[in-house]
Amino acid sequence: MQILRPSKLNIGDTVGIVASSLPVLPVFKESYERGKKILADLGFKIKEGETIGKIRWWAAGTPKEVAADINKMFADKSIKAIMAQTGGYSAFSVLEYLDYELVTANPKPFIGMSDVTNYLMAFFTKCSMVGFHMDDVLHLNKELFLRFLTKTKVPGKIKPLTEWDEWKKGQTGGHLMGGNLHLFSGLIGTEYFPKPEFFDGAILFWEEVGEPLHSIARFLTQLKYAGILDRITGMLIGKITHIKPAREKEVIEPTAKELVLDILKDYKFPVMANMDFGHFTVNIPMPIGTKVSFDTSKSELNFLESAVA
Repeated sequence: MQILRPSKLNIGDTVGIVASSLPVLPVFKESYERGKKILADLGFKIKEGETIGKIRWWAAGTPKEVAADINKMFADKSIKAIMAQTGGYSAFSVLEYLDYELVTANPKPFIGMSDVTNYLMAFFTKCSMVGFHMDDVLHLNKELFLRFLTKTKVPGKIKPLTEWDEWKKGQTGGHLMGGNLHLFSGLIGTEYFPKPEFFDGAILFWEEVGEPLHSIARFLTQLKYAGILDRITGMLIGKITHIKPAREKEVIEPTAKELVLDILKDYKFPVMANMDFGHFTVNIPMPIGTKVSFDTSKSELNFLESAVA
């Protein structure tokens, strides 16, 4: 599989920031300014998009306006990477208005997580471009940002920042595919979701926030029905946070581990869980389409190729 790697960043380059989902709400302002300061302290220039400062419902403009801002960032030769200021709810409605020919002709790191899953998968599907599922502006980790975006050297092994769990023992390798689980599965059946063969030999990674366990079961079962689970060689699970209880108090619920392993009982691939990516945690970058290997018994994740050129 040929993937399109954007060029690496150099200190002094300009990073564009867009409100690709939620606007910069007052509650985000302090974190947003802190993230901008981190970028500036690292030596990067910043150019804010036209969506910064706009508010329309739960977005920073209409879908066409948000898409126009993102398209403009890709067209601007002075901008070398694009960061989402945070996630949200509205990215799905923007996808039809993006200029994928423009993106393919001007590949740049597109960085974010959560609702940004929509953009990352659309850019991979339409342009074969590596997208960066990692911290957005509100939650920026300096070391990981520099390691994955400013160096063409293979990142190699990443040490756990918290304790990772072995849910199904084994070791394997493949290319990364995934993101936020309900957003990722929600793309199935659209033109923005990769063809089934793109999952042959893939490592599926996912995280989730604010969903009940029965919804997580439905999302994973949807991937099963779509034939995705038959094709992958391993699964990496990040943080599963703020699980909502069932409305019916009489229901006896399983643990997240019991639920996932029940759905995966007929599959032999290894599963490592509680890893350092997702909501309310530092995000180890998970570049879409790049190759990794992992060993559950060693809590080892090894990045086998660079995500930038």
